[in-house]
Amino acid sequence: MRAREWTIVGCYRDPEDYGVPTLPDLNVQRLDCGGIAFADEGGEGFIAAENPMKVRR
Repeated sequence: MRAREWTIVGCYRDPEDYGVPTLPDLNVQRLDCGGIAFADEGGEGFIAAENPMKVRR
């Protein structure tokens, strides 16, 4: 699923009316090493970045 589709449908319509799944609610956690991790409702992190970097597009 493209982020653009979520953004457009989420701004103007109900995403489920067009077959676009709703975005999951994720918690962002800071790690002790300065990284970040995404966690689900249970609080268990499932993806992490120990050394995140800033990028320009």
